[in-house]
Amino acid sequence: MTDNTRPGRRMVIYARISDDREGRQNGVDRQERQCRALADKNGDEVVAVFTDDDRSAYSGKPRPDYLKMLAFLRAGHADGSYALAPTRFYRRLDDGLEFFKLIAEKGLEVETVKAGRYNLATADGRRDALRAAVDAQHEAEQISERVRDAKADNLAKGEYRGGPRPFGYESDGITVREDEARHIRSAIDGIIAGDSLRSVCRHLATQGVHTVPRRYKQADGSRGEPESREWTPTELRKMLLRPRNAGLIDHKGEIVGKAAWEPLVSEDKWRACKAVLERGERRTTTGNARVWLGSGLYLCGAEECTETVRCSTSGRGSGKVHIPAYRCRTGKHVTRVAAPLDEHISNLVLVRLSRPDAASVLLPPSRPTERREDLAASANALRAKLDGFAADYAEDLITRQQMLDGTAMTRQRLEGVEAQMAAQAQQSVLASLPLGTPKVVEEWPGYHLDKQRAIVDALMTVVILPAPRGRPVGFQPGVTKTYFNPDAVRIEWKHSG
Repeated sequence: MTDNTRPGRRMVIYARISDDREGRQNGVDRQERQCRALADKNGDEVVAVFTDDDRSAYSGKPRPDYLKMLAFLRAGHADGSYALAPTRFYRRLDDGLEFFKLIAEKGLEVETVKAGRYNLATADGRRDALRAAVDAQHEAEQISERVRDAKADNLAKGEYRGGPRPFGYESDGITVREDEARHIRSAIDGIIAGDSLRSVCRHLATQGVHTVPRRYKQADGSRGEPESREWTPTELRKMLLRPRNAGLIDHKGEIVGKAAWEPLVSEDKWRACKAVLERGERRTTTGNARVWLGSGLYLCGAEECTETVRCSTSGRGSGKVHIPAYRCRTGKHVTRVAAPLDEHISNLVLVRLSRPDAASVLLPPSRPTERREDLAASANALRAKLDGFAADYAEDLITRQQMLDGTAMTRQRLEGVEAQMAAQAQQSVLASLPLGTPKVVEEWPGYHLDKQRAIVDALMTVVILPAPRGRPVGFQPGVTKTYFNPDAVRIEWKHSG
């Protein structure tokens, strides 16, 4: 019971809410009002308020204001603390024990709106406080188990498991949001055709397409109001790699079956995009390898050298004019001024792409393949078979070794089917070009460098040969003047005709 005859105390208020996705702090504001009402009733002065918004006491993550409150109390700036309930202070037993230790050492008083006052001066009071801590942790663990079991049920049924709204779908995670879904399809087609993540991001920005609003972490550790942002290559890559785009459900990075929601693209097209994005040489950062056409693409033609070249600059002449040049990655062998070589390669590419027979020569002939629907069905059957091995082992129907062997063989077959699906949808970058028309010359300057490089790689292998001694006839040496000898470059065409 409350004792109104005691002198007023200097008290602090601690308020916390675990999940405040709306960002409006309704929960903590209500807690503060109730605590202030109790303080007024007791005749106490509130000297500070500490608030952790959207912070769980059970997760173990730091709660900045909770730590500030402990330091405030430890320094003797207040006589105790108010909270809505004991679980606002702690959800884990170890946190509760630390809190009780501070209360006992400093002779602090703690009172809650829901559970009254702690009395740690008696054995019964300390026992009740410890029981409250145990009960709080037990309740938190029960909630965690219920959430985990519900997600496991959803996983088994291929249903949405909750979380922030995924781009391309409504908040239920199932209903397609067409105004966003079409941009996902377009981006996947672009990546397959050779566009870079950065160029797709720029296109989305010009269309005014932003990410789903999120509450981003602020400098003080709190989360601000929901806001949408322009796409970055990293965020776009992560979104395009989602199995949910193909109507698949994954668990801990592994696809476990077909989902309940409608796919945005076919599985084979998604896998083709995934194969492109996961290539080891694909990068989203800028640098020499993405400034010049041939960096990491052209080959050094020195005898027994298998390295590619990179582009760098070095001073030439007394004026130290910096001219970009390709150099063998070994630091030896070949060096060639970059701009005239790239211009020469671009001209060869455009001449080849503009020829009337370009489409018939450069594009692969259509060939009969297994129906996409059959491949998807085969993949889902193999995934179900993998689940069956685990279930049979759990029921003692097969031995552990049989489970391991069967799983390994089935995984190998599944990887083969998935690769076949990706190969079916993977088209040549050349298929997206207006082959055999003058339009390809007009469009070339507007292609992103990654797409230009992909086109060059699809057409030819460029080998830079060691330069012959001497200068060409009529060449006038000068600090800024360069020359280009096409005979010092070997072009190996990848398509006959």
